[in-house]
Amino acid sequence: MMKSSRLIVAIALVLLTILPLHSQTTQRRRGSLMEYTVIGNDTVYVDVLPPARIHPKEYMNRAEWIQYYQRVHNFSKAYPYALFVAKTIRETDSIFVARNYTKREQDRYLDTMKDELLKSFDPVFRQLTLKQGMMMIRLIDREVGMTPYEIIQKYLGNINAGFWQGVAKVLKGDIKRQYEPKGEDKDLEQLVRYWHDGEFDDLYDYIFGKPRPKIVIPKQFQQPFYLTVDTRQSKKDARKAARDERKKKK
Repeated sequence: MMKSSRLIVAIALVLLTILPLHSQTTQRRRGSLMEYTVIGNDTVYVDVLPPARIHPKEYMNRAEWIQYYQRVHNFSKAYPYALFVAKTIRETDSIFVARNYTKREQDRYLDTMKDELLKSFDPVFRQLTLKQGMMMIRLIDREVGMTPYEIIQKYLGNINAGFWQGVAKVLKGDIKRQYEPKGEDKDLEQLVRYWHDGEFDDLYDYIFGKPRPKIVIPKQFQQPFYLTVDTRQSKKDARKAARDERKKKK
């Protein structure tokens, strides 16, 4: 049996390497980022802006404060990676549409991406604690509008989905549970709002007396991945052209 940290790394990598596929065929099944209503042929997005608030509730007891501190710290590690996954999906989907990739070209691109994701993020995700990894999975659900179980089931089949659900259960998690911004995940949703309102860093500094630590994004993913692929292809084409030129001179 793998250690719990290895298990959460495995779940996270499974999600990360198949999520780009999700962008090609699946529509968001619910409004996780913003509520909406459909009136005739129009979709109207509705949101309630919360009051600006930096500090946690003053009536928390000591145990609740400690728990809150831990949640804020774990969120600071988990949410940036969830945002990275969502950004990767959008970029992958956009490049496929913009360049009108064929199915074969999409598969080749995704194979290259999956290899790089596994190689680059395996050591990164191993630095996450179990709670941070589980939180990241919850937040990935929030950002892509699909539970981890649904994603794995769709692209890797029922058997694999059942296996990873069993793994999650061992870790006292549940990859079938939907993100509930007004229910069990309301505390996370509050931190998400702090983040997008530009208040989270102040909150972190207020609690810990130091700036929020920056997460590690491997170099090849600090820019849209298609640029990395294009650069590699250009170098490959240049080497081929140089070889052909040398053959002509002989």
